[in-house]
Amino acid sequence: MSKKLLDMNDSKNWEKIFDIFTDGIYITNADGLTLQVNRAYEEITGLKAENLIGKYMTQIVQEGYLSTSITQKVIETKQPVSVEQEINNGKKVVLNGFPIFDENEILMVVSFVRDITVINKIEDDLKRSRILIDQYQKKINELKKTQKFVAESTSFKRVISLARKVANVDSTVLILGESGTGKEVVAREIHEQSHRNNHLFLKINCGAIPENLLESELFGYEGGSFTGAKKNGHIGIFEMANKGTVFLDEIGDMPLHLQVKLLRVLQEKTISRIGSAKNISIDTRIISATNRNLEEMVQKKLFRQDLYYRLNVISINLPPLRERKTDIPPLIDYFVENINEKYKLNKRLSPGLLKCFMEYDWPGNVRELENMIERVLVTSEENEITPKPGLLPWKPSINSLLELESDEIMPLKQAYENLEYTILKNAAKRYRTTYEIAEALQISQPSVSRKLKKYHIH
Repeated sequence: MSKKLLDMNDSKNWEKIFDIFTDGIYITNADGLTLQVNRAYEEITGLKAENLIGKYMTQIVQEGYLSTSITQKVIETKQPVSVEQEINNGKKVVLNGFPIFDENEILMVVSFVRDITVINKIEDDLKRSRILIDQYQKKINELKKTQKFVAESTSFKRVISLARKVANVDSTVLILGESGTGKEVVAREIHEQSHRNNHLFLKINCGAIPENLLESELFGYEGGSFTGAKKNGHIGIFEMANKGTVFLDEIGDMPLHLQVKLLRVLQEKTISRIGSAKNISIDTRIISATNRNLEEMVQKKLFRQDLYYRLNVISINLPPLRERKTDIPPLIDYFVENINEKYKLNKRLSPGLLKCFMEYDWPGNVRELENMIERVLVTSEENEITPKPGLLPWKPSINSLLELESDEIMPLKQAYENLEYTILKNAAKRYRTTYEIAEALQISQPSVSRKLKKYHIH
């Protein structure tokens, strides 16, 4: 029996059987002489069988093919041995060595080698993901404590009330409104007030991502399904946000062929990755938003009618800021407080400057207001910021520049300069030459040239 086991070449099919295994197999006799290695062992370790077979383990270690020998430990202890180590090609492997006995003596040692490099990488990625998720969760919790809706107008209070009401159901919601009105804020509020708030809220802008990438971001893909695809594939946001919420911003920019796939998601609650015929069930709520007129797009065949009806189960219309100006003062207070805290400032807007803000129409809505307040606070040197030439990108009215609150005081020089700047700017738009301006204002032409230069009016 011993002779038959030791003479491995007696069986012609023995090597074929060995090569079936995906784990590497390494066999020595009781003295550590290498008898056989399979193909998987060569692939995992990068070592060739011809450099190992017929050599003792001590010699193989001395020649640098292996750093340590699990076989020698098995022979010494006469016990199974398991170790994890990094081999010379950088791979991490698990080695399991087992003694094979003939009565009480070791006949041979069989070692199994498994490549765990990919497994370790996945575990490392998961650890990093968990850390990131923990960090994001902390940030979200902080935002939950501080985030609030700033609303004095009846119209926006209705929006908030409706958003919180529909949060309790899973109906699809379509949020309509101009850019900057706060569509994402409303979508997040719906998610945070819903039973899905412990799962992901993922946003994707359908108009900001190239058409060829949008599909893979939404639905994911299998490895090697197209040129440039990751080897292990990619999970789409519908899968990633399972049990949570997907916010499709600028839904009116979604290409027609993707609208068909989105309709299937809404109807069947399944998706299939690019390059796969397998259907994956999902439980993801969809909230969409647009600043475009989808009804007109449906009539022009630019948007699918059936998808429009599916998305528009509940619609929320956000009024522009110019139609709810009573919200401007509390919004200003909110943004000033946040920006002061962010940049360690202590600044405020004068009543005169507030009047300038109230008379403006804010085509960029709340986003433009927030950006303007940050610009004014960061670039102004004084703690109380008053209206002055060049401070605002629009032309304030003379009334807003000069009309003061009952207890407000403005330096006479500044009041004069504000008025002078406005009159000169109006005259420069109406007349072609400095001589015509001088005649209209009844001052000298050199004075006009000097004042235009002073206020940087062209």
